[in-house]
Order: sequence, then C-alpha cells, then structure tokens
Amino acid sequence: MRQRSKSKKDDTRTKRASSPVAPDVSNASAASSSGSSTTSAPTGGLALLILMLACSFMASFGQSMVNIALPEVADRFSVTLSMANWLIVGYTVVAATSITLAAFLLGRLGLRRLFFIAGGALALGSGLAIVAPDFPTLLGCRFLQAVGTGLFYPTVTSVVTATSPPQLLGVRLALNSGVIAVGLAVSPVVSGLVLTYFGWNGLFIVPFGLAVILLVVGFFLVRDLSATNRGKPDLLSAVMSLVGLGALVYGLGEVARDPLPSSAVIVAGLVVIIFFVRRQLKLKTPLLNVRPLAHPRFAVGIALVMLGTMASFSLSVLLPLYYEGAEGRTAFFAGLLLLGPVLVDAVLAFAGGKLYDRRGLWPLVPVGFVLTLLGQIGVIIAAGGRVTWVVVAASAVVYAGIGFISSPSKTAALQQLPPDLVPHGAAINSTFVQIANAIGSALFVGVLSSDVLHAAATGLAKPEAYATGFAHTLLLAAVLTLVGLALSTAYARSLRKQPHSDNHPHTQNPKHSKN
Repeated sequence: MRQRSKSKKDDTRTKRASSPVAPDVSNASAASSSGSSTTSAPTGGLALLILMLACSFMASFGQSMVNIALPEVADRFSVTLSMANWLIVGYTVVAATSITLAAFLLGRLGLRRLFFIAGGALALGSGLAIVAPDFPTLLGCRFLQAVGTGLFYPTVTSVVTATSPPQLLGVRLALNSGVIAVGLAVSPVVSGLVLTYFGWNGLFIVPFGLAVILLVVGFFLVRDLSATNRGKPDLLSAVMSLVGLGALVYGLGEVARDPLPSSAVIVAGLVVIIFFVRRQLKLKTPLLNVRPLAHPRFAVGIALVMLGTMASFSLSVLLPLYYEGAEGRTAFFAGLLLLGPVLVDAVLAFAGGKLYDRRGLWPLVPVGFVLTLLGQIGVIIAAGGRVTWVVVAASAVVYAGIGFISSPSKTAALQQLPPDLVPHGAAINSTFVQIANAIGSALFVGVLSSDVLHAAATGLAKPEAYATGFAHTLLLAAVLTLVGLALSTAYARSLRKQPHSDNHPHTQNPKHSKN
C-alpha cells in the first residue's frame, strides 16, 4: 500500500511538471520574478470557455468591421485611401500596445475587472462612433475600440491555455482561432449590409450591442482565476511601443508613394523598437517579457504565425477594395463574396488543430503555405481579367491554406516553452499578430493606393487602375508566402527529426490522445 501510494504521488508530480500550462495566467510579466501569486481552480468551466470565445469573436468583429468601408469613408470625409486606412492601421497599433499591457493588468486587476475594462472600451468606442461628426473623432473612437481588442486577445489565449487539459490544448486554441476567423468572415457581410442600406454611422450599432451583451453575461460568469499583485506599469515602455510601431507602420504605408522620408520614418521606428526590447530585458517586471524569443523554435513558430496572418489580412483588406473599385460592387455584395472564403479558414483552422494534435506540424503547415501560394497566384491571374467567380474560388484556396498555418504554428510555438513562460509566449503571439496585421495593412494598402493614384494620373480608368494595383500588391504578398513556405518546411522537418516527445516538450500527453 505504501509503495502504491508513493507511486501515485510520483505520477501526480510528473503530470504537474510536464503540464504545458503556466501555473499563473495573471501577470505574465511578473510571473518570472515573483512567486507570490497563487492560482485557484478555474471557475465557470464550459460557460467561461464559451464567454472567452465570444470575446475573441467580438474583438475580431470590431477589428475587421471597417475593412469593407474604406472607399466609403474616404469619399465621405474627403481623405485619401491611405489616410482612411488608418482606421485599420491605427487600430492595430493601439491594439498591439494594449496587448503588451494586458499581462500586467491581468495580474494587477484580475480577470474580472480587466474583462469589464476591455468590454467597456469596445462598448464606449462603438457608441461614440455612431455619432462621430468628423474623421479625427471617428479615428479616436476606433482607437478606443482597439484597447478592448488588444486586452481581449491575450487574455482569452491565457485563460484557454490555463484551463484546458493538455490533450485538448491544440483543439481549443484552434477553436479560438476558428472563432476569430468567423468574426472576420461575418463582420464584412454585416458591415457591408449596414453600410449599403443605412450609411457609415450604422456600422457601429452592431458592435455596440454585442459589447453590451458581453458585459451583462460577464457580470454573472467572470471571476478572478488567481490572486492579484501590486506591481506598477512601465509607462515609458508603453509609449516606446506605441511610438515605435506607429512610426514603422506609417513609414511602410507611405513608402511606395514617398520613399525617402518614409524610409527615414521606418528606420526611426525600428530604432525605438530596439530600445524598447533592450529596456524589457533590463526591467525586473517588463511590460512585455521578450525572453521566450530566445527559444529558437518558439521564435520561428511565431514568425510563421505572422506570415500566415499577413497573407490572411492582405486579402481581407484588399479583396473588398478590388470588388468595389475594380468590379463596381456594393459594399454588401463585396462582403458576401468574402464570406465563403473566410468561413473556409474558420472550418479548416479547427481541422488543422485536430490534425496537429494527431500528427504534429509536418507536413501540415508546409502544405498550408503551398495552398496559400497557389491560391494567391490564381487570384492574381483572375483579377487581371476580372473573373469574379475565379477570384472567389482562388481566394477560398488561400484561406484554406491559412487555416493550416496559423493555429498549428501558434500551438507548436507555445509548446516549445517551459510552463512559466507560456503566458509570456501567449502575450508575444497576440502582440505579434497585431504587428503583422498593422504591417500587412499599411504596406499592402499603401502599395495599392500608390498604384491606383499613379495609374489614374496616366489616364487609366478606375476599374483598370484598381485591378492592376490589386494584382501588383498581391504579388508582393505571394513573395512573403514563398518565404513562409521555405521557413515552415525547414522548421517542421527539424521538429520531425526529434523524438515525438521532444516535439512537444511541455505536454502532458505527447502522443496527442484523440480524447
């Protein structure tokens, strides 16, 4: 009996030591330097999981809701397409900065209060945007919405990671990615419908209502998962993050139109980001703990996530501009054309998670990049002849490939970290996804806008100008996908050469049980 009891205790210690979940999802920044926080058992169970997934849906819906409205906003407020794009680019920059604050705020305030801050920011920003009288006010409202999005993304990832059994981690993270993809798919259709029939002010009624519902349900369901601490935020780091990312994406957005000054702004942004990283390494409790990036397999996995994100975001922004500018479609019809392909991403993101749990990264992610590249080539060819159904079909192939890239790459990256670094890794993932969104949107829309203006100046008609600029811009995205294919092939093969348990060094069940 004593021997059996000792055996059970040893098994328990082994399982705890091998768990991929950090013991504390609250303050990711302080977790590595302070052991004062303790985690209680997760509360809410399935209901909490569903609510967290709803938060991801709300965040992605708010993020992509104006993608379909850029031409309308540019005309309505008499601004350039590149300037109107700051409703997207500025949003992602503020969201990325908010993500870096999320770990600290989660530890300082607890899950419940942080939930209401994020939901309140989305509700307030959406409500004020309904009555925004001019573009600067509308931009400010979008920044307020972005605070909610930036706080929700890493918080949801950390909660899901902390409350999921290891054998279900890949599936649930994939489910979260799928929900985000559904939000990205539904948002253009709903926004296009409202924009076409009710005007741009009505765009923000739906996210306002959704945010209010989340706040009401969360009042009854959300409880703190761990004890809070009394750390202080490093405001200088937050400012450096905002300034550095803002300068970088602004320069990328304008580099095609005004190369020399924009290049200087890009360099300045990179310098600020370098100083930001150095500061994080010196601080005892950094705003964003970048030490997980010292793990090469984690860093490469996050790079693959970013490349997949840029491929996805390029289409979600560029396709509406193509449908409305080159083919003369309404915003609602453009949203409908985008719905099917993005839903393909949502379905295959979940399937990709299950395949990863069963077979690992090889050959799943390289196949995803191959599909993405083939789809992009198809879209480029079809766009020149403006054959709508071929563009839709080829874009569905792109999104199918992305479904096999983002979630498996994220899961593989997080599973390369020791348990105490998982919350930091989740924060880095969420931050870098927003950075990829901002860079992709600024770069691709900037190139498209420059091409359209140049083509129009030479006397080319608007539809031809948009079709030519779209094909050129998507060619740039295809080059980045080709880089992703080469990187993912080397990465997946390197993981494959290791013993299977080493591929997932911090999982409780390395064989990925079907249960």
